[in-house]
Amino acid sequence: MKYFGTDGIRGIYGDGITEDIAYRAGRALAALFGGRGIVGRDTRTSGPSLESALVAGIADGGSDAETIGVLPTPAVSGLTRSSGAAFGVMLSASHNPPEYNGIKIFSGNGDKLSVSAEEALEYYMDNVPRSGVRGVISESSSGTEAYITRLITEAEEMGERLGRTGRLDGLKVLVDCGSGAAVMAKDVFERLGADVTELCSECRGECINVSCGALHPERMAETAERGGYDIGLSFDGDADRIAVWHRRLLGGDEVMLNLTRFIPGGSTVVGTVMTNSALERELIVRGMRFVRTAVGDRSVGEVMNISGGVLGGEPSGHFIIRPSRTGDGLLSGIATSLVLLSGELQTLTLDDQKLVGVRADASALGSAALKNAMEKASRIAGRIVVRKSGTEPVIRIMAEGGDVDGAVDTIIRAFEKGKFI
Repeated sequence: MKYFGTDGIRGIYGDGITEDIAYRAGRALAALFGGRGIVGRDTRTSGPSLESALVAGIADGGSDAETIGVLPTPAVSGLTRSSGAAFGVMLSASHNPPEYNGIKIFSGNGDKLSVSAEEALEYYMDNVPRSGVRGVISESSSGTEAYITRLITEAEEMGERLGRTGRLDGLKVLVDCGSGAAVMAKDVFERLGADVTELCSECRGECINVSCGALHPERMAETAERGGYDIGLSFDGDADRIAVWHRRLLGGDEVMLNLTRFIPGGSTVVGTVMTNSALERELIVRGMRFVRTAVGDRSVGEVMNISGGVLGGEPSGHFIIRPSRTGDGLLSGIATSLVLLSGELQTLTLDDQKLVGVRADASALGSAALKNAMEKASRIAGRIVVRKSGTEPVIRIMAEGGDVDGAVDTIIRAFEKGKFI
């Protein structure tokens, strides 16, 4: 596709994402959805300018646009659904560094768009329709409190499933806001009764995801261990993913295992091709159904809708807990904290995995050299995944089980021979 990747439109500000692209996206949204749209953003310095262009496009296209300020992606998804909006938009490049930005779009029910809907938007972005009516642009500041209220309500419901309250009294929590949209994290956990310390909240958009947050949780982990915290939680720039520390940094699949405490036996759990096979085996032993899909929480959400899944997630830290429609780092952090207070977090011995990324053109994926290398690698490893990143110009290589180092090296050599790096 011309503009959309696996998670909306994304690129370096001024190049892959510009005010012109944002304006045309706004016009396209008005043409496809009509009605009213709500628009949130993370803390990136390019956010206000892109927001202005986007809402101008929405209004020029004849739809109303309501800006709701800095909020996590799951808050925008939830508010889109609960407010009856026709669509929602989150301006964020998620875990990418400050120079990036992006446009994530939700349908009226809070789900990320299907590929066919994105194709329709791309058509209208390149063929801007005429409109004789201008919509109204408004601003609302009520989204933060609405999101906090929803999180507290869901904490109470999850607590009941564990036979306890949804309170976190007595828990010493460290939250790493990633200099991003998790601006209410400390407030949420304090309202639930936890003793909370905050990291990476003073430096805002110019520091988003820089040596902090879910992709760089080392500082959080070191601070949590040194300070005697019970649990440490790191969120990425738009707070839809999380990294968890409890005595050590937990893998995403281990967090997923603990989140199954909130779902009944026999439930369907959705993972991705990157999910460790050890988690799949453990869930099957516990009487649950496990389904794999492509990488990305959009794919996870779509397959949850089809399969009846009540929990879905990725090793990267995206976890969808129904009724939420997208990954929610704060909700996942609350849930993990409740499990910890109800006993102890469970551990999981994972199969050996190795994941690397190489700078390569997507045409490399169809090369004969790569096909031959993957066949060789599959003879010495249990599982091989090679895919194009949807958010960076990178080919990701994963080997699991067996000789993972040898398998990955075999595939990398194919890229070198093909001069794809």
